Amino acid sequence: MNSIMYASEPLTTKEFFALDVDEKLKVELIGGALSVGPSSKVWHGIVSLKLRDALGAALGPDFIVYLGLDVIVDEENVPRPDVFVVRSSPYDPDRVTEAAEVLLAVEITSPGSKTNDRRIKPALYRDAGIPSWRIERSGKRLLLVEIPLSGEEKTHLGQVALKVADIDVPIDLDTIARYALGE
Repeated sequence: MNSIMYASEPLTTKEFFALDVDEKLKVELIGGALSVGPSSKVWHGIVSLKLRDALGAALGPDFIVYLGLDVIVDEENVPRPDVFVVRSSPYDPDRVTEAAEVLLAVEITSPGSKTNDRRIKPALYRDAGIPSWRIERSGKRLLLVEIPLSGEEKTHLGQVALKVADIDVPIDLDTIARYALGE
């Protein structure tokens, strides 16, 4: 379970970025409160990398796929999606990404992030106009939940092609699962 630390008053994004926090920690600002998540497991990291590779190959050089960086949603929310996509231009290596730039946010659900990944972050992303996906582990399999801006969530298994910025992105969940979770 994520540990959430509440201040007497909600923190703002300005106050959040002024904190001296070790960048190796997964600290997010959710509803004005600090949310500290546990370190990811190895399988989670492999899924992130394989997903980044699939997105990058399908989308090409006009897009950048980031892993685990801050996204400013509003004055009290700075989530850190496991994977997200933006256009390559404009690019500023020192600027924090804003929600309006994000074309897709992906969360990879781990035991310590279930509530945030299943309930809180999808609502934040929808409210900010960001389509999102959630990847869940079920034993040695992975499933992908597509969370559109409106309408119902759709669950996918095996091989699927999903649109990102009107480009078909083929995702082979079974192959990613074999790399991440073993045979």
